[in-house]
Amino acid sequence: MNNRSQIHVLFALGLLVFAAMACLLPVGMAVPALAADMPLPPDAGFVNVKDHGAKGDGVTDDTEAIRTAIKDGIEKNSRYANPPFVYFPKGTYLVTGPLESRVEEFGWSGGWRAGMLLRGESQEKSIIKLKDNLPDYADAAKPKWVIASGSESDKRTKAGDKPMDGGGNRAFRHAVMNLTVDVGDNPGAIGVDFVASNRGTVENVTIKAKNGYCGLGLTRHWPGPALVRNVSIEGFDFGIRVEHYQYGMTFEHIVLKGQKKLGIWCNQNVLAIRDLQSDNRVPVIELGNENGLIALIDAKLTGGDPQATAIKSKGQLDLRNVAISGYGKSLEDTGRGTPVTVMAKDGKSIESHVSQAFTLPAGLPPKPLNLPVKEAPEFYTGDFSQWANVCAFGATVGGDDDDAAGIQAAIDSGKPIVYLPNGDYKVGKTIIIRGNVRLILGMQSSIGPMKDAGVDPLIRFEGAHPQGTMMEHIWFSGVVEHASTKALAMRHCDFHKGYRNTAKGTGDMFIEDTIGKPIVIAHPQSVWGRSVNCEFGEESLIENHGGTLWMLGYKTEGEMVCIENKGGKTEVLGALLYPLRKPKADAPMLVNDGGVISISYAINGQQYNLTLKQRKAGAGDDAWQTFEQKNVGRRNLSLLRGDAGR
Repeated sequence: MNNRSQIHVLFALGLLVFAAMACLLPVGMAVPALAADMPLPPDAGFVNVKDHGAKGDGVTDDTEAIRTAIKDGIEKNSRYANPPFVYFPKGTYLVTGPLESRVEEFGWSGGWRAGMLLRGESQEKSIIKLKDNLPDYADAAKPKWVIASGSESDKRTKAGDKPMDGGGNRAFRHAVMNLTVDVGDNPGAIGVDFVASNRGTVENVTIKAKNGYCGLGLTRHWPGPALVRNVSIEGFDFGIRVEHYQYGMTFEHIVLKGQKKLGIWCNQNVLAIRDLQSDNRVPVIELGNENGLIALIDAKLTGGDPQATAIKSKGQLDLRNVAISGYGKSLEDTGRGTPVTVMAKDGKSIESHVSQAFTLPAGLPPKPLNLPVKEAPEFYTGDFSQWANVCAFGATVGGDDDDAAGIQAAIDSGKPIVYLPNGDYKVGKTIIIRGNVRLILGMQSSIGPMKDAGVDPLIRFEGAHPQGTMMEHIWFSGVVEHASTKALAMRHCDFHKGYRNTAKGTGDMFIEDTIGKPIVIAHPQSVWGRSVNCEFGEESLIENHGGTLWMLGYKTEGEMVCIENKGGKTEVLGALLYPLRKPKADAPMLVNDGGVISISYAINGQQYNLTLKQRKAGAGDDAWQTFEQKNVGRRNLSLLRGDAGR
């Protein structure tokens, strides 16, 4: 047999093996895609766990070394503006106890701090492995986490006090990214117990167990808002557990497989979920309280048990395009008073189901907008010759000197990736993102104007690459302006003076895991938001002037107008709207002026007297219609649709 014949035979055998393996997969169940390796250049300003003694050899106990690295990362810079990544190069890091965002056991806030960002080099090959059969992790009735973020608090503790659990609403900018957490054979283990406030993420993460209690715990007060994205949970009694009523969590591209009791438990939070894939015999979702809300779209729930129900709800549901197979019942919904049961028909989707629907004007068909959903651009390379360090072009970390020229020169260098080593940068003029740059990676850095510089906008996007540009892990103390026909994505960013587009800014915009307002679509443009947090002020938090806006997960805080839709199309799935105090009697929650709006939401705290105020396109100033929250009878709503078009 010649070499070519041998190659043909091997190729044929390979196809047979691949086909045999494919036959083992459940019908319709996609193989979860692992994120590409994401190494960081050594001069990027991160904290390397190996520099603190971690071996990553799968044998050495790395617990204390990793704890030291986390403490170093938390204390190195501002925990709010620029906390550095704690970086795990490829390796298996054996641990025997919890890794927490704590710097001490007692003291201020019980030692808990904001700003713990754990980032692996590889989702597949950066592994945090809990040693098997540990006594502290043996009891599922007393579960214990492997990784836990926490919130700061004004309380002080001392030796002998009951330890604080890290719950609260000051758990800013935590992240767990690009790694695997393997709890092994420990029945009482929680893989990741996560608390984040306003911005935070669990992204590109695999959480798995031979025996374990829960993959992703969100049970302390108060989870979110935060974004859980590209996460696979394998094994455990429970895949995900969510308990408290605020402040909303967003999930996208989630795979659940092999849970023993339940896929997702939610008591009374607001969950916005897109692209959930479940391969389980046990129920997939249970919503346990009438104050809870789950918006679920584009899901595929396979496996099943003829005696089981895939989705059970005592709260409010907004379901769209949910394919269910193998279960006896697809849905039991008792959240609107009149129980609804949907029997399973294998392979057939629940195209649309809402527990409650109200429309303005009354009589309008209570249908969601179903706006098209688009993914943000992606780009990464481990070839560091394609990276430009702004410091190599004259920018300096810290200080009051003008870093604008150095940052601009790096952008104009022609490299596809520009990075800002971790720290603070000041600029005296607008930074223009132009040319073919694909990714600006901030390493959790901050960019702001020099004192009295009056830089407006701080960032102007004029990018030219046909596949778009991303900005990640940056705190912008100024306005971000879109002025290009190409796509821009802001991910894991703060933009505290707001976002706007110009007449030339017609390219797609993606806003994911962000803090910032106002968001002003000043000219027609398509915008997709995931886990968007907007707070305070007198003006509307979001304005849509003739654009198309789709959001998965939205949280507000304050008594202002949450969305002002002026001739545009706006669709929001899973919002938590949070007026701290009683809004003014004539202050609407939503304004729809000549457009169409569709939203599923819950209200926490005080009520708006006026929920939706809308005016038909071309009508006079006295032609407003109103919808009042009292018509609903609860603080959450599966679907409210207003249509004020021509």
